[in-house]
Amino acid sequence: MKTLLSFLLLAGALLTARAHDHIETIQDPGNPARLALVGNTAQIATYFPLGEVPSFETPNFPGRAYATELTFNAFDTVSPPPLGALVRVDVVSVTGPAGGSFSFWEVNATTPTWTKPTGWVAAGADQASFFASEDETGYGHIHGRLFTTNKPGTYQVTFRSVDTLGHYATSLPIVVTFTAINPPQLTSSTVGSNIRLTFTGRTNLTYDVQSSTTLNANDWTTIGGPLDGTGAILQFTDAIAGRPRAFYRLVEYQ
Repeated sequence: MKTLLSFLLLAGALLTARAHDHIETIQDPGNPARLALVGNTAQIATYFPLGEVPSFETPNFPGRAYATELTFNAFDTVSPPPLGALVRVDVVSVTGPAGGSFSFWEVNATTPTWTKPTGWVAAGADQASFFASEDETGYGHIHGRLFTTNKPGTYQVTFRSVDTLGHYATSLPIVVTFTAINPPQLTSSTVGSNIRLTFTGRTNLTYDVQSSTTLNANDWTTIGGPLDGTGAILQFTDAIAGRPRAFYRLVEYQ
């Protein structure tokens, strides 16, 4: 048993498979000649290790970043803007922890489309933006895009919505807070021929436990069923008899 524990790695790794949020461009209710951005401005970014593909539409995402899928809409086909619009979303500024950076990933990208360091402010040719609609109809949205940070901490990113056709005035800016979090810590104990893993689950998040014998990126297997986080301590037991070593990590998602 001592030999086994000497090889046991307890490593936290987060995976978010969440029902992602939308921020939508609409006509400003207080000024129909201007655009407005509305939606959930509090986002959680969780850590994805190397080779851990999130359950977003991002099969080529390599991991090693704190990631969240936030989708920007351009109106809808039920209530389109009277004059039509082709919406571009601009990033105005990025704040966050020292040495941090904020990135945007286009669908199926293997590297960021653009990356801006904390403290960055748009100026001159140094801009960061993306189109919101599915195509030149000006409606809809695109799934599979990611926003990532390279470090844990709180990032505040200012966005604005621009009508590139010029029919509507640019929206007032909104600030979206991205909170990049580290995984819960795992502790271990042995109970007979089993290993007991213990951690504190976060409220409204769900956990899978993954196991590996090699630590290879493609050699992690989910064991058992999901565990719902309530803010209380959670435990998971796994049989270790007959295995020379075992590595464990957490997968966290909404």
